[in-house]
Amino acid sequence: MRINIHAKQGMVDSIPVAVSFFFVFASLGALYQEKGIQLVDAAFGTALIFAAPLQVTGVDVVSNGQIAAALALTLLVNFRFLFMSMVASQYFVGVSRVKVLLSMLMFSASTYAVTHYHLKSSGITSGKSQFRYYLGVSVPSYLVAIVATVFGFLLSSRVDYASLEMFMVMILPLHFTALTAKNSGQGFTVLATIIGGLCAPLLVELDSVWLMVGLPVVAGYFLAVRDVNSNGLGAS
Repeated sequence: MRINIHAKQGMVDSIPVAVSFFFVFASLGALYQEKGIQLVDAAFGTALIFAAPLQVTGVDVVSNGQIAAALALTLLVNFRFLFMSMVASQYFVGVSRVKVLLSMLMFSASTYAVTHYHLKSSGITSGKSQFRYYLGVSVPSYLVAIVATVFGFLLSSRVDYASLEMFMVMILPLHFTALTAKNSGQGFTVLATIIGGLCAPLLVELDSVWLMVGLPVVAGYFLAVRDVNSNGLGAS
């Protein structure tokens, strides 16, 4: 079967994301095993959530029996679909809504950043071509994440979890810093990433699930309001 040129380009551009995801989600799979989560649940967790930082928080919440915090985290994960629909409304014009909705399972900060940068720089205007490129980026990244979760889960019985955890600790900041630099047309994006990087260790030390779940949402809201207001002043 012949692969569309835009999908092929997306697959090439997905390679750095897929490599990072392999190590990150392998670490996540080991964490699932460490916390006593079943292999099937671990695989479905990645398939349905597909967001390593949220999954890490979710594993801790569930394993500690914090039901209220687990519900709040579930709402936060589902709230992500609001942003997905906003993104999809900018692109993929002319593509079936059912196809777009199904593809949103593979939507993540990384797949969005790579897709957005390419569509913005290449000037692709066809909604169907945009969608094919997005699938080229997302499908390999998504499949690698699921396979890596299973691999890490199985490998954790032979390798100490602390060794695998270091991959997540080291790679996630580097990965998102690189994506931010690639999409740093506005200083706002860089500022948000720097603030997140500085605050993350502090939140871990406070050991509060509510702060880990709620503070990023509140901070993100105020940063977004600031960005909208500054753009409005610039346009007036």
